[in-house]
Amino acid sequence: MRFHDLRHAYATWLVTDGVPINLVQRVMGHEQASTTLNRYTHTPDDYAARVLAAFDSSAASLLPQEEETSAESALEEDEEGL
Repeated sequence: MRFHDLRHAYATWLVTDGVPINLVQRVMGHEQASTTLNRYTHTPDDYAARVLAAFDSSAASLLPQEEETSAESALEEDEEGL
């Protein structure tokens, strides 16, 4: 392993861990993000599992829960009393 190989591994780890590419580009000292993506990052071994996990997760869990308003709760109480 050469020292330069560590740069490739570091860039790959940063991108894989979700660090925005513009920040990785800056850390690596590249003028263009395409250099960082095309030459310095490599596909991790578990990329297929990561893609499947991203599609498998429920989008509903990402949305904020709606809070019940006082008008809605008052209306429900009236309906229950009838």
